[in-house]
Amino acid sequence: MHRIPILLLPLFALLVAAAGPDGSLIAHDGNGHGASACTICHGQNFQGNSAIHAPPLAGLPATTVLARLAHFAGPKGHNAMMRQVATDLSPTERRAVATYLASLPRRQ
Repeated sequence: MHRIPILLLPLFALLVAAAGPDGSLIAHDGNGHGASACTICHGQNFQGNSAIHAPPLAGLPATTVLARLAHFAGPKGHNAMMRQVATDLSPTERRAVATYLASLPRRQ
């Protein structure tokens, strides 16, 4: 069995942290500290849900997703669910989710 020398553990932790959050994981499962999964309202494939006015997210430019999250986190964001999500995502998590959603094929 191979063992990682104890002196390398801080380096390993730093490398894992530098990789940043997984936007796909957050979008599908939430972030584990307040922000719920995007799929709850926007659908398993982020295709949107017109019945609750949740727009499609797949394929949106990352800048659009980031701007909308900033809006909902600000004083003019009046959607309580989106305010909760937007304020419970860190800036790094927001970027990871936005990048992930932008990488998906656009859905209507």
